[in-house]
Amino acid sequence: MTEVRTEVQRLHRLLANWLGQRCDPAVLAELRAAHADDFTLITTDGAVLGADQLFEALSGAGGSAPGLAIEVDEVTTVAETTDLTVVRFRETHRQDGATTTRRTTAVLRRTPTGLRWHHVHETTA
Repeated sequence: MTEVRTEVQRLHRLLANWLGQRCDPAVLAELRAAHADDFTLITTDGAVLGADQLFEALSGAGGSAPGLAIEVDEVTTVAETTDLTVVRFRETHRQDGATTTRRTTAVLRRTPTGLRWHHVHETTA
């Protein structure tokens, strides 16, 4: 569970850095490397994005949310096999005095090089 919690927190720290400040493109490359080629995201408004769509949008969004902080807690493993982990967690986004919260479920795939994000479903809380 520690490995999964660490990965969830790492990824959201990278995302907050990318969106919250101007930073080196290597941050976006590290984010991309953490996701499977067939990754899908269901956004809070119900849109389904593949990896290419998500990272095309993120490539133009670097620094677009100055000061963004993302806190992750309530990390819970829902199911686990030797190849996959299903994890649920709460994300709290803070920027400019505003706070939003979402509940997220993610499927992470174990690979020889570590965990890779396979699917994420976000729901506004």
